This record gives sequence, structure tokens and C-alpha cells, in this order.
Amino acid sequence: MMKKNITINLCGRLFNIDEDAYELLHNYIETLRSYFARQEGGNEITDDLEERIAELLDELKAQGHEAISIEHVKQVITRMGQPEEMDEASPQPSEPAHNPSLMGGESGERTADSGTGGDDAAGEKGPQDSSAKDSGHRFEEFMDEVKTLFRERRFYRNPKDKMLAGVMSGLASSFEVDPTLLRLAVVAAIIAISMLGSVFGHHNWFMLVNFNVCLGFAFIYLILALIMPEAETPEQQLKMQGKPVNMQNLAEEVVQNVSEKAGPVKQSSGVKSVFNGLLKFFASIFKFLMVLLALALFAGGVFALLWAFFAINSPDTVSQYFAWDMTPIREIHMNMFLTFLLGLMASLLIPAYAIVQHLIHPLKVWQRLLLLLVWIVALATAVTTGAFLTEVSDDYERADAIRLDEMVETEDGVAIRLYELDFLNTHGWRILKGEGCNDRYTAKGQYYKDQHSQTRYLDSYDDHHRQRYRAERGESLMPGRYRLTCAVRANGRGAFAYTLIDGQKTLQEIPVTGNVGGGIWQEAADSVDRVRVTTQPDEHGQWKVAQDIKEIVAANDGNGYGWCRLTFEPIIITKPNTVVNYGVATDPEFTGQTWLGQWFSACDFVIERLE
Repeated sequence: MMKKNITINLCGRLFNIDEDAYELLHNYIETLRSYFARQEGGNEITDDLEERIAELLDELKAQGHEAISIEHVKQVITRMGQPEEMDEASPQPSEPAHNPSLMGGESGERTADSGTGGDDAAGEKGPQDSSAKDSGHRFEEFMDEVKTLFRERRFYRNPKDKMLAGVMSGLASSFEVDPTLLRLAVVAAIIAISMLGSVFGHHNWFMLVNFNVCLGFAFIYLILALIMPEAETPEQQLKMQGKPVNMQNLAEEVVQNVSEKAGPVKQSSGVKSVFNGLLKFFASIFKFLMVLLALALFAGGVFALLWAFFAINSPDTVSQYFAWDMTPIREIHMNMFLTFLLGLMASLLIPAYAIVQHLIHPLKVWQRLLLLLVWIVALATAVTTGAFLTEVSDDYERADAIRLDEMVETEDGVAIRLYELDFLNTHGWRILKGEGCNDRYTAKGQYYKDQHSQTRYLDSYDDHHRQRYRAERGESLMPGRYRLTCAVRANGRGAFAYTLIDGQKTLQEIPVTGNVGGGIWQEAADSVDRVRVTTQPDEHGQWKVAQDIKEIVAANDGNGYGWCRLTFEPIIITKPNTVVNYGVATDPEFTGQTWLGQWFSACDFVIERLE
């Protein structure tokens, strides 16, 4: 077999060495330097070791070996790694004589017999005293073992056997269990906790995966991946396995690392092979989901930036779709808003960056911890400033609601709440008469499409039929034929919709339907099966019509709210700019009939030109 051969200079001596052998020797010498760097006189020790390595290579050269192979280097490392030969700088264990509890023979007997705590001095001890002493001794031994575990072992991520970040494999090495068994145990724990969570959380019991449980385990895994460093050096790999860090173990670890790189990968078989394959499959899915999460977080950061732009430049748009009222924030707390924005973007973009960076080239431990710290600060900033701004917005809305609830008087002498007056003025309505209306001229909540709709409409209520109500608005029309339609309802007689053109009045009484059923609902219920529902609207807006009909039929749990349609046609206009006034009234002086109901409603007044 042909191999690439290089010449090296080691301690002033030239050696021909195979390339793979050079890599192994170089790694070993670097490991020695790293190992002795923290000791006093470490450089001199390393120089002596390199001199010893050169002497051993000289012996091989004297034996007739023209080139040093990887097997020769392994032999040198094995000889160098003997602690009795080369690890003189390592601290030696204490002599047993310094620990009286470990001494046997006469000294041990003297220790047991001396002092006032012996059997002869204290008298006979019962079995309970002996049992308590044994229990205390066993507890001390257990605590010593726990302390030794955490003192001698360091938790690292294992880069040699990882599916995501090597956390499970690293923990398995630290606790000396099989990585596959540990992964299987974690999967079984997730499934078991998911099923328990589904049962006690009143979810579907047959669901094997509960999203909250999986999210919790994923979060724990992510934190461990950020905190646990990767075992990159032979010294770290020994600490991960709980082995003493000495020359012999370092040498064996270096040789093993090179052998694993050069040699064939060990294949599992049977159940382990199948399970590892499944885990790799799910690991690939998890990585894909992490990429999607990074993209979603990045998109969230961009959206937050756009949202802030609109919040500053078009606050009404933000207030319409989000909970905040931007008026007080823009005027008083702009710096707090910018701080919130910065914290929000950082809390979104930092995880996105960390995920992408981990997939490309993992960050160092201090970098991960720094990012985690900055992310926690950013998240805390976003949460605290967001809560403060929410309170500011709520306070402003409460103050605005109090202001809008104030009573004002119109030019027609009607006392009305400010929010109702704003609605009426916005839609061109005037309350010409409002006696006995209990300060109620509009309402919302039982619109014929949806009871939760915020659509406000004309409305008045009084238990004793005292309303003298009249609301009116007008439109200027050009000559032609027109039609006026409106939606109305009432629970008693004497309420009218009307038109008033050049002093000529036309009245139509509002049907007495109450707040159930109604002509609009009945018409929709009769036609819902005949209307073609398509995924795209046709040229006549058929899709929108179908959706409207479905909403009308579903209103009030499928019972309707009593709305009916009234139509005035034809309305003939002969002179330009003729004003058509229309509205609703329960005033007997205007309608000529006594109002006998308790409430009425009217909305959706529309004038359209006829062909």
C-alpha cells in the first residue's frame, strides 16, 4: 500500500514518518502540552517528554525502520503513557498510614479501643444504637460517593456519538449507561408523561404525543445543549467518562481518537440498529423543524419592525388590529416603545441566529452562555416594557371611555352620550326628537349577521312605551328612479320607517317580529341550500353572497334576531340636487299612530339607482 511520507524535525533529529502517523504523533504532543500547561514547570516537562519520544523513535530507526508508521507511533505512545515512567509530575495518592480509618492490625485495634466512646467505657450498646451507627455510616458513604461523582465527572456533550447535539450520549458516558438505552428511556418518559397529561388535562387519551410535554423536553434539551460544553480534547473526553486524567489514559484516548477516524465505523445490530435508525430519522425531522423555527423567528422580527413602522406612522391601523391604543404611547412613552421594540426583536432574532449558527458551526460555550444571557435580558425587557405599555393603553382607553360616556346636548336640544353622538355624526344621522328614550339612541350586539358584531344601529328601549323618537338623515340626488332599502325590527306597533321629499311623507310600519326569526333570516334559511358556494367569487360576487347567507342563518344559534327588510320604490326624482330625507320614528305627532312597543331597531339604509 502506497502512503504519503513526510520528514519532521523533532528535537534536532530528522525522521521520515507516514502522514497518518504524523497526525497521531502531533495530536499526542499537543495533548501533552495542554495537560502540563497548568503545572509549574510544564514547558520543561513537555520538552523532556519530546526528547524521550525522539529517543524512542531513534531506537526504531536503529532497528532498520526507514519510515515511522502509525503502529510505531502507537507503540511509542503506549510506552510513554505508563504512569510509573512518565507521569512523575502528577500528584501521588496519600499514604494509607495518614488515614487511621484505613489502617489495620494493631493500630486499628488501638483506635477502636481508645477513647471514652468504646464499648468498655460506655457500657453495652443495644442493637438500635448499632443499627443507627451503621445507617449513619452508610449515609456518609453514599454522600461521599455523590461528591466523588460530581467532583471527578464533568458533563460534556459527546461529539463522537451525537444525533442532535450529543447531550444524551454525553450524559450516558458520564453515568456509564448505554446511549441507546438512555435515549429509549427518554422517549418512553415523554410518551408516558404525554399520556398522563392527556388524561388529567382532559385531552384525547389516545394521543401519544402531548405538544406541551414535547415542548418542555425540547426546552430542557436546548438548555443542556447551551450549558454543556462539547468534549473536544482528550482531557475533556476522559472527564466525561469519569476516568482519571493521567498520562496513560491520555495516551489511550489519543490513540482511540485517531483509530476511530481512520478505522471503519462500528455498526450496531438488531434492535439497537433499528432504534438508532428511527432516532436519526426523527433527529433529521427535528433539525428541519428547527430550521423552520429559525425562519419563523426571523419573519417575526421583520414583522415586529414593520408593525413598529405602522404603529408610529399610522397608529389607527395598529389600534384597529392590535390591543394597544398608540395615541398615549406616541405622545408620552415613545422611548419606552422603542425599548420594547428592541427587546422584542432581540428575543426573536437571537434564537434564530443561534439555531442557524449551531447548524453551520457550533458556538463556543462562553458564546452560547453570552447569547443566552443577552436573550434572557431582552425577553425580560420586552415583557416588562410590554406590560407597562399595555397598562398605559388600558388607562387611556378607560379614560377615553369615561369621556365618551359623558352626556352632551345636541343642537336640537337632545341629551345624548358622546360616543353615540360620534356614531350618529359619522353616519350623517340627527336625532330630531328623543323624549322618554332613557338616553339610548343606538345599540349593538344583535346585528342580523352576528350577535358579537360591533356594528352599531339605531335603537331605543323603554318598558313603558314612552319613546318619542325620530332619527333622520338626507342625501342629495340627481333626476332618476331610485330605491331605498333598510333593515328593521320591533316588538310592538307604532314604529315607522319613512321618506320625506319636498314635504311629501311616505311611511311604512316596522313589522312586529320581536328578536327571533324575521324576514331576512327566513329568506336566508329558505335559500341557503340553493346558493352555490365556491372557493372563489364569481363575477356577480356569488361567493360573498353565499357566506353572508350562511352567517344570517347561523345568527342567534340559528334562530335569527327578528330583522326584516323594508323597501321604498320607486323614488322618482325630477329636479337636480333634490334632498331625500329618510329615517325612523315613533313620535305620534309625526306618524299619526300611538307607539305600543318597548323597543325597535333600524340599520342598513341604502339608496340605489334603478336602471
